[in-house]
Amino acid sequence: MKSYVVDASVVAKCFIMEPYSDKALEVINAHVDGRLLLSAPSLIVYELGNIFWRHPRITSEKAYEFIGRFLDLQIGLLDIGSDAGLLKNACTISKIRKLTFYDSCYLAMVERDRAKLVTADEYLYDKVPNQVMLLKEFKE
Repeated sequence: MKSYVVDASVVAKCFIMEPYSDKALEVINAHVDGRLLLSAPSLIVYELGNIFWRHPRITSEKAYEFIGRFLDLQIGLLDIGSDAGLLKNACTISKIRKLTFYDSCYLAMVERDRAKLVTADEYLYDKVPNQVMLLKEFKE
């Protein structure tokens, strides 16, 4: 079974209709149906909370509901801080690639799992195209 790391830019599109929301739902549904396995650093919950908080039409109650629905998806969440090797690698990636620590946590998981990161973030794709798959190009 294929395994991917998924970031907040993809998951948010399942709750906020915008370009490529259909592709985001395709990724999530493939996970729910057992056709692929998704994982993410646990910090994705905080990133989603921030995305929902900033959205002008999403109330705090709706943000809470969306986060709960995300957690119900049973995406494998990993606390980077509980794995010294991943934490060290995330710090290294961040400095070497000049990326945010958040993005580097996703990439540390990608390297560990020998997977690809699915993202809608074209800047991140441009920085590490060999480790990242753009959401708009996702094919199961």
